Amino acid sequence: MIWNKARECMSRDELAALQGKRLVKLVKYMYQNAGYYKKKMRSLGLEPGDIRGIEDLEKLPFTTKEDLMDAYPLGVFAMSGSKILRYHASHHSTAYAGMEILVGYTQNDIDIWKECMARSISMAGLGEKDVIQVACDYGLCVEGLGAHYGAEKIGAAVIPAADCKPATSAALMRRLQVTGVISTSSYLMRIAQILEERGWKDKLQLKAAICGGEPWTESIRKRIQERLGIKVYDIFGLNELTGLGVACECESQKGMHIQEDFFLAEIVDTHTLLVIPGGIRGELVFTTLQKQGIPLIRYRTKGLTKIYYEKCECGRTMARMDNVCFEPDDMLQIRGSSVSVSCIGTILSELQDIRASYVICIRREHNMDEVDVYMEVTRRNDALVSGSETDIKRQVAEAVFRVIGVKPHVRFVECAKALLSGENTDNIFTKGNVTIVDKRKYEP
Repeated sequence: MIWNKARECMSRDELAALQGKRLVKLVKYMYQNAGYYKKKMRSLGLEPGDIRGIEDLEKLPFTTKEDLMDAYPLGVFAMSGSKILRYHASHHSTAYAGMEILVGYTQNDIDIWKECMARSISMAGLGEKDVIQVACDYGLCVEGLGAHYGAEKIGAAVIPAADCKPATSAALMRRLQVTGVISTSSYLMRIAQILEERGWKDKLQLKAAICGGEPWTESIRKRIQERLGIKVYDIFGLNELTGLGVACECESQKGMHIQEDFFLAEIVDTHTLLVIPGGIRGELVFTTLQKQGIPLIRYRTKGLTKIYYEKCECGRTMARMDNVCFEPDDMLQIRGSSVSVSCIGTILSELQDIRASYVICIRREHNMDEVDVYMEVTRRNDALVSGSETDIKRQVAEAVFRVIGVKPHVRFVECAKALLSGENTDNIFTKGNVTIVDKRKYEP
């Protein structure tokens, strides 16, 4: 099912011409309205007139997460008079704890998000006759609203189930005859378990699911599909761009189609930053061709993937990309949210009167991410001056929760490093006095 054939199936030449036209307009818009980009372009001796099409894209400077943080809070907003209707945030910072990347949406930006999600939902074979349960976050770091809007745009009935426990979601699926689900893979796996335990699998009308927001593998997909008897589609998005919907799989499940009329994608060598051809793995870079609130030029996602430009058997001509892998020392994915390792360490170091070393273990329980914090207090008596053990555990738990959005289990231990014995060193990340052990197994 193709939502917008005129765009999703246009020829590559037509697409290149459209991208070029939009890029030229974007550069002029940002030069005039975003002081941060004007300064950056001037430092390179660039004027808007130097950009005449996508062939000139490589002349433009890159943008990084650190750039967005250095311009905090509103330095990269395009102050053109376009009204910001909503603010969201991303916790993708690699350098600043407790300081989110603010993202502003105009009505135009929200409309783009709706369109991208409408296309994505249609790729999964869902339409106006379906009942779609959205179990993504509707909060500040949001995915759910875009999914909700997209489902409404195609005419489907929507169940906003972000705050529901898996057991409640399973019951809703049965009672309301849900045909489509949008969630993280771990959440959907837990629902599948509950449906099996209660003998409800054969009483469902479920046809398809769309999963994103956390890393998962083909084996995870296979297990969910076998348990639920449906197809499960991968979807990609970043809050800096426009949440979920930047790319999504079609029925062929041979890569995620990028919404290239809105997001111009490049793959660059991680060391030289030179553009490399399709089919070769490198860092994913995006230019937001029509966003108004925070348009981005050559935004480095720090994610690694490949892009394929051959026409898909589904009929779409939009390029496809593989799953995106983020560098492990940069961030982790916990219950669908991107979490900076250094961010966790910094916020713990800011706790007054608590001097400790920490080992933070991330594990899976019932297919949900759980977090354990082990504290090795170097001077236990000094650490307890400000309060009881219960009070200290509470302070640490609250600090970690503010960063990762998951309430951890906090324990005192005699030797935190002893917990690392026998662990795979590839799963251990250390930043200062904080060591993170990722115990999750994404392969069976």
